[in-house]
Amino acid sequence: MFEPPNALYRRPRLLNPLHALGVFKAHSQTNAMELEYLARYAKGHRIALEIGSYMGVSARVIAKELAPGGKLYCVDPWEIHHGRENPCWTICKRELRRNALLDRVEFLHGFSYEMENAMPAGCDFIFVDGDHTYEGLERDWTIVMRRLSPGGILCLHDTTVPEAEPYRQFGTVRFFDEVVRHHPELEWLECCYSMNVLRRKIVTDA
Repeated sequence: MFEPPNALYRRPRLLNPLHALGVFKAHSQTNAMELEYLARYAKGHRIALEIGSYMGVSARVIAKELAPGGKLYCVDPWEIHHGRENPCWTICKRELRRNALLDRVEFLHGFSYEMENAMPAGCDFIFVDGDHTYEGLERDWTIVMRRLSPGGILCLHDTTVPEAEPYRQFGTVRFFDEVVRHHPELEWLECCYSMNVLRRKIVTDA
């Protein structure tokens, strides 16, 4: 399969049948290097959460690497378009089905703030790639800090402006720099392109 051209991935209703035919891949704004990092950090975890699943590419990568019996909870509104199922949702389900990963995934169909009560506690891996505004990540952040377990890994997409794409000045970058980067409960591990990787510290009694 081929990567879809820009004009096509921006029109998912046209991409959907071509993905079904195996002509084009599902699209992700998470690049190949970032997906490789997601796979590495998700490996062996048991309870994973993804906020913003789009066409299921990152979900496929994460779910594949989970420990046996692991579960990935995918949160996305996949809003109805003109009374019809969102084509990105259709592609996402197909992407996971083709890779025999549907049994590892539970879909939470809605915005993160609507779905929090359905999210598991004690997540040991979380990937956030949702609303890219400052306020959007601020909302997701409150959820993350209630759900991420001690020692758990947190990957935040589009929280650094990559040198190759200086126009990607999202509100998420400012929120990361102002709030997340120096949070006392988190240890910063590394940055891959636009994605920062952190670990929640394990606090032991003195």
